[in-house]
Amino acid sequence: MSIVLEARKVSKNFGGFYAVKNVDLKVEKGSVHALIGPNGAGKTTLFGLLTRFHAASSGNIFLDSENITGEGPADVALRGLCRSFQISSIFPGLTLRDNVRVALQHRHGLSHQFWLPSRTLSRFDDEADQLLDRVGLAPLADRLCSEVSYGRKRALEIATTLAMQPKVLLLDEPIAGMAAGDIPMIVELIRSVAKDCTVVMVEHNLSVVERLCDRVTVLVRGEVMAEGTYREIRDNAAVRQAYIGAGFEV
Repeated sequence: MSIVLEARKVSKNFGGFYAVKNVDLKVEKGSVHALIGPNGAGKTTLFGLLTRFHAASSGNIFLDSENITGEGPADVALRGLCRSFQISSIFPGLTLRDNVRVALQHRHGLSHQFWLPSRTLSRFDDEADQLLDRVGLAPLADRLCSEVSYGRKRALEIATTLAMQPKVLLLDEPIAGMAAGDIPMIVELIRSVAKDCTVVMVEHNLSVVERLCDRVTVLVRGEVMAEGTYREIRDNAAVRQAYIGAGFEV
């Protein structure tokens, strides 16, 4: 399979402290790839480096074999490398449809034109409703975001990210803080999304990683400790030792 996203010897140094150090990562097109590791391992920092929210201290990042190391986050998002965040980034005072419509405005180059007539923006409604239907939220299109559950807010974030037509979708702890009853919905949503684009996810819930992911990369203290299938990672003695006290279970 071809490599769609690659990091080569990528490091991030914060005043002498390496949050990420000499990381090599290859993500195959069409796969679901997990980044796991104890708290403070550098997973979210690596996400920031891949999507250019952080500038790398050294190393290079490639999307479809093109070097994107010097580009900004908006530029790489328009190229198709898009991410979600641990903290909800939706607009609670807008409806679900309007949140998706804002993302569609950005894709069509209208992100800074907030005062356009509603009839102009209504041309995005059908596509917004299609995206909401894709994530199971179509019946709630006219509800305010503040009125829906946390799990549905996370589903909405995925819909807004899909509005950018990603080649690679990076999900930062998509299950974190979620009620147990909402987890199966998000798992199936990620599985569905992965049919059309590559997914890279940071996730602490290892049962979710086992169910979803083709490959797993383990970060410890900013460096890659191991990579392989979930079974290979689960049976790796060094990984098990690193996870003692951090909840690694077979």
